[in-house]
Amino acid sequence: MLVESIEITHVLPCLADPAKIRFHAETSADLREVLPYLNAVLPGTIYNHAALALTFAKEHRIICLHPRLITCAKADDLEDAQRVLGWLTELINETWARRAGITPSYERRERLTALAIYKLLPRTNCGRCGAPTCLAFAVELASEKRSIIQCAPLFDAPFAEKRRLLATMLADAGYEVPSVFRSPDEGDRPQTPGRHFEATANVMRHPPPGKTVLEQTKQTMPSSGRDSRT
Repeated sequence: MLVESIEITHVLPCLADPAKIRFHAETSADLREVLPYLNAVLPGTIYNHAALALTFAKEHRIICLHPRLITCAKADDLEDAQRVLGWLTELINETWARRAGITPSYERRERLTALAIYKLLPRTNCGRCGAPTCLAFAVELASEKRSIIQCAPLFDAPFAEKRRLLATMLADAGYEVPSVFRSPDEGDRPQTPGRHFEATANVMRHPPPGKTVLEQTKQTMPSSGRDSRT
């Protein structure tokens, strides 16, 4: 047995759906060695080996596994969270026990789909990003022709949860995400000082004349590469 227990450490409101919750949990064992095996057996995973992050959906829930941290969004309630963790414990231990017969996969097995991205966009079709619709923006973001930073409504308070989920999903899939979106531990605080976040948010709402949003925001924050979660 690899994992003896998984304990919930934080329960937070799901801003995208007030009827649901999100939670963080810690594992009794380090999962880094089992992640490539889970990547091989689970359908529809997004695996970033450098970041040691495996993301997948279980029905409507979005689950992300890290070496010692598990996060889940859109759980129904605390009882549902416990059921999910029970299922995960069994899945991890069964996969680990059968690892001799499984070829581990270190590849990013599935590129993000436009539909997966679209579900986490504001879907206002405001056109401020330059794309005619949010779906068109999602298509271009999935193919890395656009950046998440170009979606101005994501910086508005009602979409804070969607912004966090989308940024995490993109980063875990190996997409470039500005460091202003990243958090050092719980996924809720910007990694860079608040002044960068505030400056970026202001640019999203009021881009100066003659500057695209992307051009201007590059001047307001430190450069970023493909971030990793630890």
